Amino acid sequence: MNNTSTKANVEDIVPSDDAFHGSPKRSSAEWWYFDVIFDNNYSAHLGFQTFSRKNLGMVSPKIHFYKEGEFIVKATKRFLFKNFETSKIFPIVKISGNPVFSLNEDLYKQYKDWVYDYKFEIKDNAVDLKFKGLTKGWKIQTNNESWTVALPKAVVTGVIIVNGKKMDVQGFGYHDHNWNYNMLTVMNYGIGWYWGKIMSKSFTIVWAKIIKSKKRSELIAVINKDNEGYLNINPKNIYFGIEKTTRSNFKKFPIDFKLKISEVIDNKPVNVNINLETQNYHYGKQLLADYWRYHVISNGEISVGSKTERLDNDIQIIEYLKYG
Repeated sequence: MNNTSTKANVEDIVPSDDAFHGSPKRSSAEWWYFDVIFDNNYSAHLGFQTFSRKNLGMVSPKIHFYKEGEFIVKATKRFLFKNFETSKIFPIVKISGNPVFSLNEDLYKQYKDWVYDYKFEIKDNAVDLKFKGLTKGWKIQTNNESWTVALPKAVVTGVIIVNGKKMDVQGFGYHDHNWNYNMLTVMNYGIGWYWGKIMSKSFTIVWAKIIKSKKRSELIAVINKDNEGYLNINPKNIYFGIEKTTRSNFKKFPIDFKLKISEVIDNKPVNVNINLETQNYHYGKQLLADYWRYHVISNGEISVGSKTERLDNDIQIIEYLKYG
């Protein structure tokens, strides 16, 4: 597969980038994605997806819980668009008047802090969590893609209820937001992707391999440092490879991966060499595509300038989505 070498245009963000965008022209999907790995061997994915055109459509909040990477809870609700309240100026989502998640407006206006509250309940499962950003958010926006990474890395605290069991939790999380996604996106931009983020003590790498066709792909990697900015990596200096595959559900798919980066930015050498070995995965359907979410065990090094950090069996969350 040939990789394109065009460098993605990565830009700073403001709150409206993570607000609702909607789709006035055609039916499109838009979603907010949160995940967190807690320090008690539990982890969670919190999703909120809309599928709409103008003021018609559906919204679907989700709570997924994992224990040691094993998928243990899939809780989903669906609502008509008339029950959905939001803003195109500031990130906030409500269902029937009740807040699901929002950026804390007071903290943002006073300190420019990005702090999200997320609270939702589905039967015997619930979350009441605070995501406090630890580094600078960014976005990539073109005619064919719209992606805001508001929280590349966040410290997360609060309470979860898993199958009726209540737990105080803390850990590290991530949040992004995609919009303007429809079948034209698939035809014009790509038929799938690999995506993930890798967190060390003070670095975070958000990476993706966009599958353009059977023969072409696009690589993206952005490295953040806690309490600082980000480095946009030239795709010609990124390697993402599949180390091992398996077969399940009558499908062949990858389970082990390698990410490598070698570049010099502002006279600072940037080097990454990380192996990602699957701990657990689950399979499903997303947007009519095959979808795998993995918990992987990461080992290797991240080096920026004179600072090097090792990953030693650290758990990360990644995904693979493919049409056809």
